[in-house]
Amino acid sequence: MPSESLEMLEQFLKLQTAMHGESSVEVAKVLGRIANVYFGKREYAKAEGLFNNALTIAEAQPKPSQTIIREFRNKLRHIEQEQRNQQGHPDDNEWLKVSTDRIPVFSAENGLMPSASPSAKEANPKGGVSNKVIADAKLHIHKLQQLAGHESLQVADAMTKLADLYCRREELDEMEPLLIEALRMREKLCGENHLSVSTDLKNLGRLYYFKQKYDQAEALLQKARVIREGALGPTHSYVADVAEWQARIMRKTHRVDEALKLEKFVSDCREQNVSDWEQLKTLGSQLQEAGKLLEAQAMWLAALDECSEFRFDDPRLSLTLENLAEIYWRRRKYDKAEPLCKQILQIAESLLGPEHSDVGLAANNLAILCERQGKHSDAAILYQQALTIAENILGNSHPDTEILRESHARARFQALKQVEQKLEESHKGSRWSKSGWWKAYQQ
Repeated sequence: MPSESLEMLEQFLKLQTAMHGESSVEVAKVLGRIANVYFGKREYAKAEGLFNNALTIAEAQPKPSQTIIREFRNKLRHIEQEQRNQQGHPDDNEWLKVSTDRIPVFSAENGLMPSASPSAKEANPKGGVSNKVIADAKLHIHKLQQLAGHESLQVADAMTKLADLYCRREELDEMEPLLIEALRMREKLCGENHLSVSTDLKNLGRLYYFKQKYDQAEALLQKARVIREGALGPTHSYVADVAEWQARIMRKTHRVDEALKLEKFVSDCREQNVSDWEQLKTLGSQLQEAGKLLEAQAMWLAALDECSEFRFDDPRLSLTLENLAEIYWRRRKYDKAEPLCKQILQIAESLLGPEHSDVGLAANNLAILCERQGKHSDAAILYQQALTIAENILGNSHPDTEILRESHARARFQALKQVEQKLEESHKGSRWSKSGWWKAYQQ
């Protein structure tokens, strides 16, 4: 209802909560109305969170209204489409994460040789990147432009990756227009002070460094540093990463005293920031508790990047996987939560043994994710694993064991129905009947 104000609806929500309880269908309906207001204001992240809460309440009712559930799901799909139209796929929120500056990678500071002739490149492609790989990357950009529009974060990311391919071939002139266009798009779509913009500025600044355009490089790197200082603080290690390149330029331009001072700053920052993971964990937890799921997702994704050097048994890795999986669960991105939960289960089995209670919990969580995606056979196997552990630890009559037994029976029943339906479809018009198949199967 366009005439409804947020203030009126929030008051009505309090009234409905007091009268019917916070888990009532009446509260779900009001949450949906509030979400509609945010949707009309194009505040899609807030609308998505409210519709998800409303849908969770509606699905949990003793007699769920399929009409209401269908309405909320349609609204969520509509939000997803709007986000796709605005900035590419909705889960391109991965661009929010603090960059690790892995693209492009400039592996050498000097000795960059002229590009080889076309025939030589095909016979022995420089950097392992053939002309076909370049052509495929260009075609990918063209397809993205057709699907998501000429200006989208997907296109900007694809252009940066193509620039990385040219970087491996040491074709610096080919890189420049791609990085300039990626920067322009991201400034327009994300805002000039977004962290992802600082990465594009740094990429272009490093390119100009290698092209010996030191004035242009220094100006871009200074802008990148200002953005990172504003977002992360003046002594963050990502600020030091940019400052390190500024110091290199100072040495190239014979400003040795300034370079020494900046190099000391870089060294101090890195000593101070022994673990970026701790900072990212703190920020991610705070944002998660505040319900800012997209921002929290960005921090935990960055924390997962930091975990790339950790051992598989490092508790920081498990904690990161668990929190990121929880965010995807709350956002109903079950396909993204599933591989994280598989990794959690594998770690638990390796460290604790197959009969530990934490292994049972991890198996149960993964089973629920599989069930939500209609993977009932996988869910049944995982519920069986969790049930066996619960029976050994808690006993057959414990309430948690009973719940797992019911979950396993439900998943097994749905899995058998899926098999039956597939066989019916595959044997339509044949002499083998449903009852005949089951007889053969049971023998």
